[in-house]
Amino acid sequence: MKNNNETEELWETISLIENFEERIILIFKDTKKKKPIFKILAEENPYRLFKLLGGDESEVNLCNMAFEYTYEQYISDYEIEYDTFDAANWDLEERSIEQAHDSGHWYVTGSCEINGPNDIILEFEFEFTDGVIDGIITTPYYEINHDRNGFRFD
Repeated sequence: MKNNNETEELWETISLIENFEERIILIFKDTKKKKPIFKILAEENPYRLFKLLGGDESEVNLCNMAFEYTYEQYISDYEIEYDTFDAANWDLEERSIEQAHDSGHWYVTGSCEINGPNDIILEFEFEFTDGVIDGIITTPYYEINHDRNGFRFD
């Protein structure tokens, strides 16, 4: 773990780079290293890193996500007995999306790609609460798993 002075020096290093393209290249190369130097910045303040790379919240693409709704939850909700045939034929994605629509209960995420030279893409994933950005949950240092904890739907 880096101390505060070392972390501030890393922030300053990125800030002193005058154009976004060079900053994007620096972070892209760092994400490929076995021991990334700038990863601590993404963990400490991902929003600040996002802005230093030229990120723009207006370019976040929103996505509705349905929570997983299992057969076990279904039989519990409706107090019915377990049926092996129904359990084997349970379409988790379809039923999860159907449950989200029926209950009005789902969550929203958004992703934003920051494009750099040579087809470099740095992706950030955001979480939302009541339609407002609540934080960045994934940075270029972690592969975004778009289907984690649920299913996308419109």
